[in-house]
Amino acid sequence: MINCYDFNGTPHEIGLQHGKTLKKSIEELYQRLVKRHTNALPSATERSIVGITSRFIDSTQQYAPELIQEMEGISEGAELAFEKIFFMNCYDEMSFYNELVDQVNGCTLFLGTGRATSDGRTYLGQGWDMNELFFPVIIRLTPADSKDAKTIMLTHPGVTGGAGINEHGLTLIWSTLKAIDEKTGLPVPLMIRKVLNGKNLNDAVHTLLNIPRASGFNFIVANNYGGFNIEATGIRERITYITAIHAHANHYEDDLLRQYEIKPKVRRSNTHIRSGRMRQLLENRLGKIDLEYCKEILCDHANYPYSICRHNVAGESDSLTQSALVFIPEEKLMLASDGPACQSGYDLFPLDK
Repeated sequence: MINCYDFNGTPHEIGLQHGKTLKKSIEELYQRLVKRHTNALPSATERSIVGITSRFIDSTQQYAPELIQEMEGISEGAELAFEKIFFMNCYDEMSFYNELVDQVNGCTLFLGTGRATSDGRTYLGQGWDMNELFFPVIIRLTPADSKDAKTIMLTHPGVTGGAGINEHGLTLIWSTLKAIDEKTGLPVPLMIRKVLNGKNLNDAVHTLLNIPRASGFNFIVANNYGGFNIEATGIRERITYITAIHAHANHYEDDLLRQYEIKPKVRRSNTHIRSGRMRQLLENRLGKIDLEYCKEILCDHANYPYSICRHNVAGESDSLTQSALVFIPEEKLMLASDGPACQSGYDLFPLDK
């Protein structure tokens, strides 16, 4: 079972608890990230690598000062400089520097709702597919300020945001996309936290349209009656309301946005297979999608080792399903596997302890 931690209080108190509790893991992940980037770009130093993300700090201070306070708390608790904690929260933006863009694999997402499900409920799921240098944790947050939402999410030590669900049933899952129009704005984990602080879909869309983002991404955001998909570049987006099913992986599907996608030296093919296979599986059970089938989808091995369920295969894929996640907004419930779900099964993580 993935470790789950409860943090509560003001933003600084939440961060302080986070930093103290996960101090050793935060330091280890930081060192792994620095090593990854300096190995990929031998002329780089730790200082220069960390400095790349400093241009996002002012925007974060302007649009998410509470997250600056939380990261300052993490910094204090972990006894690691604030700039280094902020750098860790930009891991998605940093993954596209130098040669690392060719190593990005990413996650596969799905949503089933309305007439697509056997009970009319909304179900969301994703494979949390990452390089093995990362290691996930589950964090349950209870803010002192009642206007902020209680949230449970899967993330990494020292990182403030990840796939999760809040007390209003608002749920967010995401996959990596990268566009050429990156700009100054909020890094993806911080944008996620702003969305998950909302009460409804309107709050989520308002946040995504009105807070500048540092880079591209794909989010599926939903509650108990439906959801939407947003493909975003740095300054462009396409929002699609989902009435039945949707699947997405790691490429832009919108014709207008596709021209802004970064093209690595070797273009990835498995993202097209994974998203297509996910749609196929959803269509095969249209009207009969239930929790057990959602769990089964994330164990699919078609096109192995580049399948929905990812296994680290030497010389083939360097991405592993570190956790398979299923969310039920109506029950404010997250299910998560520890590694590929085909091997470990799922554990239940309710919003309330």
